[in-house]
Amino acid sequence: MERRRHRVHRRSRAGLVLLALLGLGLPPYAAATEQIPDAIVVDGQTRPLYAEPFGVLLDEPAHWATFRRLFAPALGACTGNMRGYKAWWTIEDDELRLDRLVAGACSKDPPEVPLDAFFPGQRAPVAARWYSGGLIVPLGERGSDDHAGYSARYPRYLLIDVDVGRVVARREISHDTLDALRARARAAKDDTP
Repeated sequence: MERRRHRVHRRSRAGLVLLALLGLGLPPYAAATEQIPDAIVVDGQTRPLYAEPFGVLLDEPAHWATFRRLFAPALGACTGNMRGYKAWWTIEDDELRLDRLVAGACSKDPPEVPLDAFFPGQRAPVAARWYSGGLIVPLGERGSDDHAGYSARYPRYLLIDVDVGRVVARREISHDTLDALRARARAAKDDTP
């Protein structure tokens, strides 16, 4: 039996960003190589996205079966894209939307995955009504990284809380503040029985 790494949970707004800070959706095997992030257009600019909103769909058996069928050849094909896909997102009218999806983001010309494979009868962009969680959007110039997960340092980050696909809060923070929030989130997780 295959173990799925994503879980769907209803989250309080206060917990949305904390979950993102802990590495929302990051697989445990992504510890050795900086991962290729999804991309998101926010305020007219394309930025990396340090969260995986598409991943939470994979707890639904039909989506998981479709994912395995479409992405199996791309999974683990390179250490920079262990999850096997890359998604492009937009935030428009305070709604998170999925624009496109490719299998195997390391390849020079990765194959496009038709969104109707997961959302029959819908065309891009698809409103991300399945997603409630936090988004971390790096801002400014990329700095150093630790070659693990989404570790590249940026001077600032936009934290966005999403509830059932709708943006409910957003704020900009520094990298030092992000580190402090991550430490607090790890401590809170360690204190949970």
